[in-house]
Amino acid sequence: MKDLQSYFDQQLKDRRSRVTRWVVGLSGGLDSVVLLHLAARSLPAEQLLVVNIDHQLQSQSAQWSDFCGRLAGSLKLSFVSHKVVVDEGSSLEQAARNARYQLFGQLLQPGDCLLLAHHLDDQTETMLFRLLRGAGVRGLAGIPDSRRLGQAELYRPLLSITRQQLHSWAQAQQLQWVDDPSNNDLRYDRNYLRHKVLPLLQARWPGFSRRWADTAGYLRDAEQLHRDLAEIDLHSVGSGDGLECQALLDLSRPRRANLLRFWCLRAGVSIGERQVKSVLQLIAAADDRQPVVQLGAFQVRRYQGVIVLQPEQVDIEWGNWPLSEEGVQTAQGTLQVVRSVAPGGLKSLTGVTLRNRSDGDRCRPVGRGGSCSLKKLFQEHHIPAWQRSSWPVCVVDDEIVALPGICICEGWQSEKKGSGFALKWLPTALSARGDSDTL
Repeated sequence: MKDLQSYFDQQLKDRRSRVTRWVVGLSGGLDSVVLLHLAARSLPAEQLLVVNIDHQLQSQSAQWSDFCGRLAGSLKLSFVSHKVVVDEGSSLEQAARNARYQLFGQLLQPGDCLLLAHHLDDQTETMLFRLLRGAGVRGLAGIPDSRRLGQAELYRPLLSITRQQLHSWAQAQQLQWVDDPSNNDLRYDRNYLRHKVLPLLQARWPGFSRRWADTAGYLRDAEQLHRDLAEIDLHSVGSGDGLECQALLDLSRPRRANLLRFWCLRAGVSIGERQVKSVLQLIAAADDRQPVVQLGAFQVRRYQGVIVLQPEQVDIEWGNWPLSEEGVQTAQGTLQVVRSVAPGGLKSLTGVTLRNRSDGDRCRPVGRGGSCSLKKLFQEHHIPAWQRSSWPVCVVDDEIVALPGICICEGWQSEKKGSGFALKWLPTALSARGDSDTL
């Protein structure tokens, strides 16, 4: 490419009016050094922030961070460096990537645009790597040029530029960068593809990377069609925060699987093909089996003909927690306490404590005309079985006086307007949308 700077300026043209701060990810390697120099020549210094993330996986990582700081300083740009602890599980590459994007998401603010230096060769490696792992349409579409990240946007302006073009420009500009020796370690799958497989493909089919980039575009179009279809199906199958099992079964198998992937991904929860099959089996399961499919830190459960997606349940131990007008907020849910405008609320909070339910618990709901088991009340109010063990029970001297959101008990209801308290327990719901991509 004759004029990389002009190309870069053109790539940012449509974003300049809406971006208030440009954040450049800088590792110190060739690609990100080129990106930083392009950005420094194109954008006002006061709108630029350079961010380095030290994964602490190499003995030289602190030196690389120092190099990045000196480079940003030489360009008179603001600079920050953060260390992350990488969970060294089965895939060190993936763990480092997850830690990096999590930190970026925390640093970004509304109006920010994070610039990353992924290029065409990265796109080719990603597509081939995912093809070998049996990815579907979404995975084979490769690296998106832009997406939401936290409260901001992530953008890759060099995704159509080859590594060789970046190297030639860097040499012409007499730039300096650092080389990570781990990039030559063939134990890592991507390095093996980069150094052993892709050169053979390039020698046999010159220019194939650009044709693959075209294919990635076609696959992104196909993925958008999948999303559009899932939106249509969600309107007919959705039931509150869940999906109706029978309506799901009325769809063809591919449409069921497509909707499940979309439903999970819009909540920021990844789901693999094996897990999709498990959820499809769960749909046909009997309610009394209380089936569950684990998706990392989340669960898919079925109750009364509806499947729901939620964080993994951790039961609350109330332990005679005193109740006050401030209510209670926990990771599992929120107990709201508000002054009741109408009669019928809990008449007093004096001496009221919270405990977990016990086997055989019974109470006398107002207007019921007798006692009733808590189990029956939960069933009548369609409370899923997995939520009942954490549902707060209001007691005074171990007498049940209220079940928040369900009933006030005889003798404990207020008789006058504004003299009582309305209680409501709201189990924590899963966010409707998250950032599921990690590239």
